[in-house]
Amino acid sequence: MKSKLRLCLVWGFCILLGLISIEAASELAYRLYKGKWYFRERQTSVRGMVQPHPYFGACLVPNVSEVRNGVRMTHNSFRCRGPEFARPKPPGKIRIATLGGSTTYCAGVSDNETWQYFLGEQLGTNYEVINMGAPGGTSLETMIQTAVLFSDVQPDIAVYYLGWNDARVQHVKDLWPDWSDSHGKWVMSHGLGGRELQERTAAGYLLKRMVFHYFFPRMDTDKALLDLKGTPDAFTDRIDTRAIGHYERNLRSIVVLCRKQGVEPVFVPQFLNYRVLTSDKPYGWLPFVRDRDLETVIHAYNASMDRVAKEEGVVFGGEVLEPHYGESDFIDNGHLSASGNKLLADAMMRVILHSHVSNGRKAAP
Repeated sequence: MKSKLRLCLVWGFCILLGLISIEAASELAYRLYKGKWYFRERQTSVRGMVQPHPYFGACLVPNVSEVRNGVRMTHNSFRCRGPEFARPKPPGKIRIATLGGSTTYCAGVSDNETWQYFLGEQLGTNYEVINMGAPGGTSLETMIQTAVLFSDVQPDIAVYYLGWNDARVQHVKDLWPDWSDSHGKWVMSHGLGGRELQERTAAGYLLKRMVFHYFFPRMDTDKALLDLKGTPDAFTDRIDTRAIGHYERNLRSIVVLCRKQGVEPVFVPQFLNYRVLTSDKPYGWLPFVRDRDLETVIHAYNASMDRVAKEEGVVFGGEVLEPHYGESDFIDNGHLSASGNKLLADAMMRVILHSHVSNGRKAAP
């Protein structure tokens, strides 16, 4: 009897040791592949916060409030970040909708550290700032949001903070005009893989990734764009005029959609943490743009936005480029920290004042 018990204990110990070894090897493999430990990245991920959407590809999960690594993220019932807002809009309120990608969503900071929160605090109780940003959002997704969601949101002003995500289609060979062959594929995989990093162990995560990679490639964000090919100008500082032309087309369509609904559009240019973008290789998000060329590319997109704004009679919020954003104002190569969002909100306040004057409204406080 004792020998059987001893044998079971030995087998149990061997199995436990084997599982620990597999998990340790998986953590190491993840570290080598991603440059981060799985258990740490899982703490800061947005798992369970994104879901598939038939038109946008992906959207925010409604009615959730989670704390990840000390960061509070709340989504309301309308799939927007932040608190609930009344529908229909109460009389006397000036409602400002903000649209864009993760720099509008404000990835990496808590609800009370977003630039929308700080802007709302400055504007006062007669104003309401709605955060309609979503990770990965471009002028294409925000154009659809403008067309189909503004009937319920009922904004007076719509702020479009765009450029970084739109630039990811630079130098894509034979780029489709709807980007369904490139960015669209990623958005779909992002929505379908919305439970990313749900697994408690690195071994479980790698097993899932292996299954996705070979059997469900559409759900694998790492594989979604592997078949893309670049133009001859890929990995240079030259600008893909076809891709940037699509951006201008989308901006002009946004203007038409806003004005048909009585909404004042405001275009705001993008900026990144150029101090850390010095490599001769792409960091990944823009597959055919070297890090050191990103400043040139973003400046080109900002110039296009400025030109469209002038031609369409839209306020261009160049004031956001005026502050000196230091290292502590960024959490990575482009997303702002709480202090950076305060600087951006101060600049946005001047942009809103500008829009009030141009539209003949009483100036904001």
